[in-house]
Amino acid sequence: MRNKVIGPPGTGKTRRLLNEVHGYVKKGIPLNRIGYFAFTRKAAGEARDRYLKINTHLTKKDIKHFQTLHSLAFNNLGLKEDNVMQETDYKKIGEQCGIQVTYASYEKNSWNGIFSSDSEYLNLINLARVRQTSPLNELDRNEHLGKIERFKLDAIAKEIDAYKEGKKLIDFTDMLDQFLIKGNVKNKFDVIFIDEAQDLSLVQWKMISKIEEDNKCDVWVAGDDDQAIFGWAGADVDSFIDWEAKEIPLQQSERVPSEIQIKALNIIDRVQDNRLAKDYLAKKETGEILLQFKLSAIDMTKGDWLILARTNPLLKPIPRYLKSQGLFFETVHGKSMEKAIYEDINYWNQMRKESLPEIQEQRVLERMSKRNDKLEWYDAFDNVPSTTKDYLRSMLANGEDLSKKPRIKVSTIHGAKGGEATNVVLFLNQTLNTMKAAKKSVTKQDEEYRVWYVAVTRTIKNLYLIKCNNRQKEFII
Repeated sequence: MRNKVIGPPGTGKTRRLLNEVHGYVKKGIPLNRIGYFAFTRKAAGEARDRYLKINTHLTKKDIKHFQTLHSLAFNNLGLKEDNVMQETDYKKIGEQCGIQVTYASYEKNSWNGIFSSDSEYLNLINLARVRQTSPLNELDRNEHLGKIERFKLDAIAKEIDAYKEGKKLIDFTDMLDQFLIKGNVKNKFDVIFIDEAQDLSLVQWKMISKIEEDNKCDVWVAGDDDQAIFGWAGADVDSFIDWEAKEIPLQQSERVPSEIQIKALNIIDRVQDNRLAKDYLAKKETGEILLQFKLSAIDMTKGDWLILARTNPLLKPIPRYLKSQGLFFETVHGKSMEKAIYEDINYWNQMRKESLPEIQEQRVLERMSKRNDKLEWYDAFDNVPSTTKDYLRSMLANGEDLSKKPRIKVSTIHGAKGGEATNVVLFLNQTLNTMKAAKKSVTKQDEEYRVWYVAVTRTIKNLYLIKCNNRQKEFII
């Protein structure tokens, strides 16, 4: 039995899948014969934690198959991380082939197979593998931006294959290819669930078909073609659209207000190619859209916030500004201030009154050259840089609670996929490369519309649009 849950942003696709998991368990299907696969390890973990929150008698060990497809293949093949290509390997290949490789790696800890490098040769070769085609055929699609030499591309691809064979290494796509050959020998499934299925690559869809064929199991997929924003990494939205199954539409958004939805539909309705028809009902609240020309015009001292920009380079000035305002935030690199120093401030205040366990006292004493109980923490902690102490004092004066998760998250639009916030700040500026890429084809332009649609639909209440000084670089919402 095949089922396809189709739901726009905020309609509860993951919740519907988890309800179906519970239904299969009630029918007597053991949890070790249920597979739940998400696009990233984080998403799989969040789904697992949501299921455990409802089923408190279970532990993580009871539902080990909440994972990514790459994790399933990795474990099924009995691999170790030492068997997988690392950034240093790609750099060595770059040296051998005479191309500069500053970085080349898969997304850390995500296990979704997304590869990125500053070498367009490596990006193109990896993309060809994911799309199950040759590097030269991928080159002929003409979606790349830089100058690529045909002979050199073919030579580098062959060098990568030789390097992997010589070192007995595999990459993330090799994992899936080997799974397709060997099959799911370690696990048997009665049903599998695939969340965010619009982001799967062609080889991942083949893997799903392989599991379905070998196990004769039920398959549930959930997704939204309008949120397919990983085409640049090989995601094949047409496979999701064309996958034949009983369709289960989810229509009512529990997140997006009506005014924000109108703006979002204005963007997504520009998509020209293959698209599923769907009804999408906003929640009753209207929400508010506010135009601004700079971030400093927005008061972010209260509430939860999501600050979005199209690419990482456009995010660079934002953390510096937030620190200058004494605001606690997080990025993909972590929190702007770890809670350890905040805890040590509290420990210091206690130490001045009473003794603490030795390990806590020692931790605090490492922050000062000499103990003086008469001093407040910012004077006593002379081993802490003054810039760090100034930022801490500013945050504490603003009432920031460093013991909790930051109220503000700074992210690229792609990094915020699946996220939401009461207040969303969206920078409308684009880089020239982004604009050039969108003009390569209708497919690339459609994907760009989907990216901005995803950005707008992270909003629970207020959407702040930051205009661009250079109107030619501004995405028109």
